[in-house]
Formats: sequence, structure tokens, C-alpha cells
Amino acid sequence: MTTLAGVALVLGAVLAGLVVVLLLAVAVEHLQRTRSQARDAHRRAELMPTVHALLDDDEDDPAGAATDPRVVSAPRLLDDLVLDLLPQLRGEDRRALQRVLVARGVVDRAATDLTARASWRRGRAATLLGSAAGADRTPALAALLADRSADVRGAAARALGKAGDPAAVTPLLTALTGARALPLGIVGMALLDLGTPVLPALRTALTDGSPAAQALAAEVLGVQGDPQATSGLLALVPGHRLPTEVRQAAATALGRIGSPRATAALTGLLTAGHLPVLQRAAAEALGRIGDPAGISALVSGLHVLDPGVRAACADALAAIGEEGRGRLRVLAIGTSPASRAALSALDAVATARQWRRPVVSR
Repeated sequence: MTTLAGVALVLGAVLAGLVVVLLLAVAVEHLQRTRSQARDAHRRAELMPTVHALLDDDEDDPAGAATDPRVVSAPRLLDDLVLDLLPQLRGEDRRALQRVLVARGVVDRAATDLTARASWRRGRAATLLGSAAGADRTPALAALLADRSADVRGAAARALGKAGDPAAVTPLLTALTGARALPLGIVGMALLDLGTPVLPALRTALTDGSPAAQALAAEVLGVQGDPQATSGLLALVPGHRLPTEVRQAAATALGRIGSPRATAALTGLLTAGHLPVLQRAAAEALGRIGDPAGISALVSGLHVLDPGVRAACADALAAIGEEGRGRLRVLAIGTSPASRAALSALDAVATARQWRRPVVSR
């Protein structure tokens, strides 16, 4: 055997040995992880009766349940269990588990971390307080909406939404502007999480808020279908000095609310407007409302230059009902852009009806 062949044989043996060692290490790591997960699952199963007992005991003694010896002496795993359960609970059950976290010092420790140097600790603390804390933590979370870290600002906004304090509306809307402005989507989801208790504050924001706050308030009010916001939204539609996005959001919200009171303002926006984005919003809103009084304006909209406006008007006429579809059938005769838009809308109606047609078994 040559020297070169011997060296190759030794290297091969060494490599094979390393592969075996690596495989053994992977197997040991997998075994340890499996055992750790099994122990964790076993401990969680042991603690679940304690959590259920706390929820039952809290009905009779809200203050004493959180300071029960079982709670005080339980391992840290109890905190994880409670935090996992909190998003699934509402009402008194949720408040009961929040008191448990307060009694165990979890909330106080998280509140201390809100001012930590590391951004990940501030963000983690905000997320925890969103689930575990009450309205008393709103000012501290609101302060993080101006944090130097975008991730922390987002975590604080989401936490304010989950904490459920209606007083969070003002700082959330304020956070839409400035050098460290939050994205509309994050603030919008937080406002939706806060639910209907914030509707009065959103109605006020329609007149008192910044343009960004007005637009988002209008959008959320529309999603919530708040009829009491109709007057405030109507005041925004003809506002020529207002930004386009505010007027568009107001028109869309009026369509979602569905009050015929908005028909006149929306037809005016459609026929007298010069911005296609506003005309499309008005046409779509008229289709949602379904008021036959808007048919004439929608027919006129079929003859504008913008194809998106023509399509929106045709779809709205189809949505209004048989009267609107009758006008489309007349307009569909011919080869003009209006005729093509009308025909396309009628085809969409026919296709939708075909899909809804029940299947007859033979």
C-alpha cells in the first residue's frame, strides 16, 4: 500500500467516525428535546386543574383566589399557561387570570421592562401587558408609541388594542403623525380590537383629528357600521379643502353604513367630481346603499372617461336591483365604452346566478 493510499484510508476512517459522532449528537439532542417537551406537557397537565379551580373560586372570592397558596407557590410555568389562555377569554374569566398575574408579580416585572435599554425587552413587555394588564397601564403603553424602535411602537399599539381601554383612542390616533408615525394598518387593527366603546371618540375625531386620523376614524366607523356617524361623515364628503383620502374614506364608510341619507351627497360627488378615485368611491357606496334615487347619477357615470369609474357605476347599477339592471340592458346595446361596461356588469350578474344555482341530482 502506498503512502498516499494509506493517508486516504486514514482520512476516510476519521471522516466516517466524525459522521457517526455527529449522528449520535443529533440523536441525543432529539431525545433530550423530546423528553423536555414531554416533561413540559406533563407539568402543564398537572397545572391545568389549578387554573380551572382559580376560575371557579374567583366567582365567590375575586380577591382571595389570586392570592391562594396554590398560586403563590406554583412554578413559573403557571405564568405561561395563564398568558396562553388569556387571549381566549373574555369578561370575568379574563379579569380573574389577570389578577393572578398581578399577584405573582408578572405585571410589575413587565412594567419595569418598559424602560429597558434593549428594544426586544420593551417590545416583549408591551405585548405581555396588552394581555395581562388593565387600564392603569394605558399611559405607560401610550408612551411607547413614540419609542425609537418601530417594532416597539407597533407592539405598544397592538397591546393598547388588546388591553381594551377606550382612553387609548386619542394616543393611537395621535401616533399617526409625526417623525415616528405608525402605519395606518397597525393603528386600525388596534382600534378594531378596542371595539364599539371607542365609537364616540372616533366620531369626535372626524372633526377634531388630523387628516390621517379623520381618514382612519371614517374607515373604522364604516367597518363597525355606526349609523350615528352618518352626519359627521356627510360633512366630510363635499369638503374640497380636505385631502382626497379623507373624502374617499368618508364616502366608503357611508356605503358600508348603508343609510339612504347619504345618497344625495354621494351622487353629488359622483356627478360633480373631477377625481376618479372619489367618483369610484361614490359609485361603490351607492351600490352598497341600493337607493334607486342614485340610478340617474350612476347612468351618467357610465359616460365618463375613466374606465374604473364606468365599471364601478355599472356594478353599482347591477347591485341596486332590477331597476338598475334594466337600465344596464338598455345601455348594453351598442359598442361604446358605456355599452361595454354595462354588458360586463350584466355578465357578472349572470355568472354569479349560475354559481348560486342548486345542483339537481338525477
